[in-house]
Amino acid sequence: MTATATPTFDVFLSHNSRDREFAADVAERLKAEGLQPFHDASIPIGQEISKAIWDALAECHAFIVIVSPDSVPDAMGMIELGAAMAWNKPIFVLLNGPASTRVPEALATYQVYPRNRIDEVLTQIRRNVEPISDDERQVLVETYSDLGVPADRLSQSPRELQQLVEKFNEKTYKHLSGTRLLSELLRMRKQAKLPRLSPIGGRIMP
Repeated sequence: MTATATPTFDVFLSHNSRDREFAADVAERLKAEGLQPFHDASIPIGQEISKAIWDALAECHAFIVIVSPDSVPDAMGMIELGAAMAWNKPIFVLLNGPASTRVPEALATYQVYPRNRIDEVLTQIRRNVEPISDDERQVLVETYSDLGVPADRLSQSPRELQQLVEKFNEKTYKHLSGTRLLSELLRMRKQAKLPRLSPIGGRIMP
């Protein structure tokens, strides 16, 4: 098992530095609803920024990008958006400004919400997150151990991830996606609840 549990995140907040104050307000609103947000203020002192961002993107259940008249997603924001798209995360565009705010072309296909409709965003996020029971988590751990493929490798191998999905859904009669199960595995790893597998042979390490 991993030695230390670290926080896990439900929602990734992507924003320009000019929208930092609004992002902090949104983060507090998410916390009030029992959802743990990740934004720039979430990175502990001394932790590698790129790793913290990557981990939070991989494990989150939803991605919110904030757009305002005075700011658009910067280069890092576009990288974050690209990762969220690649992992099939639900993406929500939240406006920090009037409804007439121009949305970048890269975000044109996503639902846009004015700031006074954040409750609708919260409802959608909760609807997209199918709960996993403790018993189902145990099945997931057993399936993961039997498959013997470390979580980091699963994120790079659609074929092996699909094997995990098929075995888990067959045992639980669920219909969860690979993205959802991988997210759960990464969250359990951060919570020190996931067995460590050997890079060679997939054996459980002591």
